[in-house]
Amino acid sequence: MEFFLVRLSYTPAAWQDLIDSTTSLDQRLAPVRRLIRHLGGSLANFHFYDAPHFDDAARPPVVVHGKMALFGEHDLLAMVAFPHKEAVQAFNMAIMAEPGLKVVDLTAMMPLADAIAAMPVAKSAVQAAGYAAPGRKTP
Repeated sequence: MEFFLVRLSYTPAAWQDLIDSTTSLDQRLAPVRRLIRHLGGSLANFHFYDAPHFDDAARPPVVVHGKMALFGEHDLLAMVAFPHKEAVQAFNMAIMAEPGLKVVDLTAMMPLADAIAAMPVAKSAVQAAGYAAPGRKTP
């Protein structure tokens, strides 16, 4: 699977359309989920306060379905998984072709376990190649 962080920004006209026509989270996410599923992908949910160290009756678990609204340069954030890069690019093309989006920023990600598995490979490669970046002595 290919994992991506998606940040996007709407145009003012898109915001107005969303304000005028959005009636529920399900109504808004349904077409996005269909597009992602059609391409073999999945939209992540975010779970907060679900670990033992957060057990607190005053703070019930929070589940964010699909997207989070942002304050700042971008308007929305989501994490998506697709079976291959072509599907990710097709998703990017499909949403960027819509007139209501100003910016779509896709950042490739990988599970932390995979990154940790790459660490000994990196160490071995540095040692085998005798690699050192400028400012560092050769290992």
